[in-house]
Amino acid sequence: MTLEILDPGPLTSIQTASGRSGWQHFGVPIGGAAELWSARLASRLVGGPDDAPLLEATLAGPTLRLEAATFVAITGASWTATLDGLPLPPDQARPARVGSILAIGTGPGARAYIAIAGLTVPAVLGSAATDLRTGFGGHEGRALRAGDRLTLDPAIARPMRWTGARGPAGPIRLVVGPHAARFAPESLTAHPWRVSDAADRTGVRLEGPRIESRGGPAEVASLGAPIGAVQVPPDGQPVVMLADGPVTGGYPVPACVIRADTGRVAQLRPGDEVSFTTVGVEEAVEALRLAEVELDSLEPFSLTGDEELGWAGALD
Repeated sequence: MTLEILDPGPLTSIQTASGRSGWQHFGVPIGGAAELWSARLASRLVGGPDDAPLLEATLAGPTLRLEAATFVAITGASWTATLDGLPLPPDQARPARVGSILAIGTGPGARAYIAIAGLTVPAVLGSAATDLRTGFGGHEGRALRAGDRLTLDPAIARPMRWTGARGPAGPIRLVVGPHAARFAPESLTAHPWRVSDAADRTGVRLEGPRIESRGGPAEVASLGAPIGAVQVPPDGQPVVMLADGPVTGGYPVPACVIRADTGRVAQLRPGDEVSFTTVGVEEAVEALRLAEVELDSLEPFSLTGDEELGWAGALD
């Protein structure tokens, strides 16, 4: 049983929530979903583990034909979507018949996550995630194309219902980085930034007034570059590193986006405006705890009689 890609959209690839850990000492980036939180939610909604393979779509979604009865869920960006012509709401699991057509459009946000119960992808270096820059993992190490077919395992899914709420809006939160003293404290927070066209899974380049160094070389000794690290290259235009960013970097890092907000950076589209604020480590830890609490706000489906009959019919 398979899933057929009818239209891949601008860029759709197979990813996993946690990516490919344990290989960074060989220069292999962690990769995986650019927005970890939404990817985990999508997998949980269709009854899968956090690290199950799923589809990450960028800027607009794909159109798929499901050749097995299964469950689907879409999270992340707030895009239009239909299942057999009927609206498919975000952050909810829905059943699909054999032959169902799942069509995902576009809207606010840069990336959507499409979880399909039973999607099966071989692991490479311990993960099914696609490393698009190097060309391995996922489906032939590349973005999906029209005509591609992916395996669906007809195992019984146990979908969940999410009762939580999305995290706060407002400025994206930063903690100070190892080279904060090289720049004025308000360099990143004094004004909004515009997301440039150079925004992808590697990082998001920002445009605004040049950040001037208070002294020291334009480059530093290579150091580990975690997801969310804000690097300042010689042109003074900051770059926020994302899932496919290099393992190490040689530009100063005045700040780092807190873990709870890195997904918000991944949802920025070229031309978007973004602001930052600085917080302490304690607040960053508390924000991550609250994000986990919201993610855990799941419960088994409890259907009314009419809903149960409808869902049973959908899976016939």
